[in-house]
Amino acid sequence: MRKKFLLTVAMAAGFGISCNLHSENVITWETLGNGHTAATGNKYIQRFTIQADGPFERLAFCAFKRGLKSANPADTVIELLPGYYAVASDRFSQASPSTPVVVDLVTDGALHNISFAPDGMHLVADGKPVRAINIRKPIIDRQSQYSTPTSDGIHDPMTYGAGIYAINDSLRSSHRQAPYMAIPTPKSVKLTGRNVTRPDADNVKIVKVNNPHHDYYRVSIGGPRLTVYTNSETPEAVVSSIMRRVDSATLPDGRVPGAVIEDWADLPYRGLMIDVARNFTDAANMKTLIDLMADYGLNVLHFHVGDDEGWRVEIPELPELTTVGARRGYTESDDVTFLKQIYSGDGNPEATDTPANGFYTVDTYIDLLRYAKARGIDIIPEFDSPGHSRAAIIAMEQRYKNTGDASLRLIHDGDTSKYTTAQDFHDNLMNPALEGPYKFWDIVVKSIKDTYNKAGVPLKAIHIGGDEVPNHAWDGSGPAQNLMKEKGMEHQRELHAYFVDRVGEIAERHGVKIAGWQEIALDHSADYDTKMLPRVEAVNCWTSAGDFGSRIASQGYPLVLSNVDYLYFDQTPTSHPEEPGLTWGGIVDEFSPLHATVDRLCPTSPEVQKNVKGISAQLFAETVRSRAMIERYLLPRLLGLAERAHNITPTLTDSEYFGALTDEMDGWVADGRNFFLRQPGIRVNQGKIEMNDAYGKGEIRYTIDGSVPTRDSALYTGPIDAAGITQVRARLFYGDAESVTTILNVE
Repeated sequence: MRKKFLLTVAMAAGFGISCNLHSENVITWETLGNGHTAATGNKYIQRFTIQADGPFERLAFCAFKRGLKSANPADTVIELLPGYYAVASDRFSQASPSTPVVVDLVTDGALHNISFAPDGMHLVADGKPVRAINIRKPIIDRQSQYSTPTSDGIHDPMTYGAGIYAINDSLRSSHRQAPYMAIPTPKSVKLTGRNVTRPDADNVKIVKVNNPHHDYYRVSIGGPRLTVYTNSETPEAVVSSIMRRVDSATLPDGRVPGAVIEDWADLPYRGLMIDVARNFTDAANMKTLIDLMADYGLNVLHFHVGDDEGWRVEIPELPELTTVGARRGYTESDDVTFLKQIYSGDGNPEATDTPANGFYTVDTYIDLLRYAKARGIDIIPEFDSPGHSRAAIIAMEQRYKNTGDASLRLIHDGDTSKYTTAQDFHDNLMNPALEGPYKFWDIVVKSIKDTYNKAGVPLKAIHIGGDEVPNHAWDGSGPAQNLMKEKGMEHQRELHAYFVDRVGEIAERHGVKIAGWQEIALDHSADYDTKMLPRVEAVNCWTSAGDFGSRIASQGYPLVLSNVDYLYFDQTPTSHPEEPGLTWGGIVDEFSPLHATVDRLCPTSPEVQKNVKGISAQLFAETVRSRAMIERYLLPRLLGLAERAHNITPTLTDSEYFGALTDEMDGWVADGRNFFLRQPGIRVNQGKIEMNDAYGKGEIRYTIDGSVPTRDSALYTGPIDAAGITQVRARLFYGDAESVTTILNVE
C-alpha cells in the first residue's frame, strides 16, 4: 500500500509558511542546495535559523527518515522516532532574541520535492515543548536547490516555462459538454428540443421501481415538478444528483432544456479512502468532503481511522485507544500517555489546533454515519492490523501499566524479532500467537457494531488492513514460533493468514463482514480461501497495475481496484519541486484515474472480471494538514474516479474530460473549495514573453525579480517585451486555488 515516504509540510495556500502568531519563537528552514561528489554521493544541507526568546535545550522537527549528520561538531542529532528528530547542543543555552542560532544538517539524498522538507518544528525548554512560528523558504530560490548535480551533469526534475506552455496549449479544450452531461456521464440523455421551467427540488415525487442496475433512475425534465423513478435506497441523493445536472444545464434566462435522463452506475462500490489516522480531520470538515463525494456519485467512504500514528474513533470499553492513541507530542519514551510526534504538530499532546491530535466521540461518529447515509454513502472504518498497529499497541501497553491486566496486550515481553516496515518502524506488529489481539478485536467489532446500530445505519464491513507485514516479523517471538510448530506452519505468511482467519471469524460471529488490502487474499492456501471468501466484503488491490488484481478476482474475492499508479491521490500530480505529494508511486495526475479501466487493472477474462466489485481512490494523510489541502489532492482527480466508477468502459476522450473538469471549476470557486491548478506556461516568441494557462480561467500573476509571485504581483494581460529581462516567474490564481511557480530563464 505505502512504501518509504516522508511527511510533508502543510502547504494549502502560499506553499511554505505554517505558523502560530502567538509565539515569539521563529524557526526558519531552507535548503542550501543539492550537491554530489564521487566520495559522498548526493547530499544537501538543511539550515534551521532559530530566533528564540531565551535559552532552550533542543530543536525538534518531523521529517521523512533520511541520514542526518550535524555540520557542527557541537550539535548532536537524535532520532526520537523514525520521522521525528531532535538536535541537542550546548550552544542553545546562549540563545536570546538578538542572537539567532543556526543549525546545519548534512542530509543524505537529494531534495526533489517540498514533501521532504521538515514540519512540526518546535523547541524544547525545561524538558517541555515550546511552540514556534514555522517558516520554510521556497526550494526554487535558485537552480541548485531544485536541480540535482550528478557526476554526469545536472538532473532537473522540473519542467520549465516553455515546456509548460506547450503542455497547456495541447490541453486547453474548447469542448463543452451537452446539457445534463456533467461527470459522471449519464447513460442516456434525450433532449426534447424545447426549453422549460427549471425544476423545483422541493417539488419531487419518488416512484420506487425494480431494476437490476445499481442506483438506477429515470426522470423527465419538463417543468417545475420532478417525478423520479428509482431503485435507490436513498432517493434524496438521486434527486441531489439530478439537480446538480440541472444546475449545469440552466440557461441565462433561468430555464432549462427539456430532457429525459436515464442513468445508473456500473459498479456497486464507488469508493474514496480518506486517512485521518496519520493526520486528523474533524467532523465538520469531513461533512464537506462527504458532500463532495455525493456530488460525484461516490457511495463508499473507506475511513482509515486506525494506524501506527493514531487511533481516531472512540471505543468506550477501551478508552486508552483515544486518550493515548489520539494524541501526539514530544517525548523520548513510549511509556507516556500519548504517542510520539510524527508528520505534524507542535510537540504538545494537548494542542487542539494541529492535525496531530483529535478523535471522534461515539456521538460525533454516529452523526457522521447518519449524515453520510442521507447522501447515499456507507462508511467502512479501517483499523489496520496486524501491521500498522503501533497506536493500538502503545495504548494497550498503557492499559496494562494502569490496570495490571495483561489480557489485552498485543505484544509480549522478550520478543527479540528484528524487522523494518515500509515506514521504518520496528515495533508496530500485533502478535498473532497471543490471545490479546483477538480479545481486543472482539471488543472493537462489538463496539463499532453497537455504534452503527445506535445510528440506525448498517455496518457493511470493517476493514482490518492486513497489509505490509515485513519479513522476520515474529522470528524472535517464542509464542509465535511455538504456534507455527504446533500448526505445521513453514512460513510467517501462514501465521499472518492465521491472524486474518481468526479476526474474520470474530467479525462473522458479530454478523459483520471484513474488508482488507490485497495481502489478505494473495498467496494463501485453498483451505484458507474457502473459509475466507464468505466473510470478505472487499479486497483492495493497491500495488502498481499488473496481475495482482487478476489473481485476486480469479480466486473469487470481490475486487476493488485501488492501484497506486492510477488511484493514490496522495501521490504528486507533477514533478515540480514545490508541488506537495509523495513520489514512490510515480506521477498521478488528473488523467490517471480516468484511465483506471478494468481491462488495465484487472487484465483477465470477462468472466473473472465479474468479480470486480468496485474502484476506490486513496488519500493517505502523511502530507495532509488541512481540509483545503485534502481538496487540492482530490480535485480535479476525483472526477476521473467518478467517471470510471460510474462507467467501467471509456466514455470520454481526454479532451472531452479536460473540458468537463474545466467547466466544474466555477462551481468549486462558488463553493469556496480548493483545487489543483496546472501552472502557467511562459515562452519567448519573437522577442516577446508570452504566458498561457490550460483552462482559460483565473489570473496569471508574474515577477521578473526572482521572487515568488503573489496575488498582488503584476497581472499578465498580454505579451511583454523581453528586452532586459533575465528571468520570469508566474503563477495561476483562481478563487481560493493557486498553482506552483513556473520559471523561464530568458536568454
